[in-house]
Amino acid sequence: MKHKHEITIDASQEKVWSAFDNADNLSRWQKNFFSYTHLSGEPGKPGAGAELVFDEKGRKVVLRETITERREPDFLAGSYESDHGSTIIVNHFEALDESTTRWSSWCNFTFTGFMRFMSPFIGGVIRKRTEGDMERFKLMVETDEAGTAP
Repeated sequence: MKHKHEITIDASQEKVWSAFDNADNLSRWQKNFFSYTHLSGEPGKPGAGAELVFDEKGRKVVLRETITERREPDFLAGSYESDHGSTIIVNHFEALDESTTRWSSWCNFTFTGFMRFMSPFIGGVIRKRTEGDMERFKLMVETDEAGTAP
């Protein structure tokens, strides 16, 4: 399952990149985020590994992240593995002018096991979750608030 989302943020590309590249901000804009643990490599650089844990209605979901490519301040890509499948996420940050940035995110999900059969039914939920995360990130960067967007 593939999808793409875009959002325009009223902030400079440098400010957007700085906020996105800071693991301490993850809990401020990713719904149900629980913890981040750096495992290997230089954080945020190609080859770096980390474990991200989410609380999904009382169930712990662990994602193993590997950064695959980075071109600061406009491109970051990674792969994410879980017990339910894998995901490739590519993030692009385009300066539209000095104070406006377009964030485009491309996601490619590959599910395994039971989730493979469920994927046609949960696509809308995944899209809505991604859009909500991007809205919370925008809110955090533009107003230094987070967690209040749907």
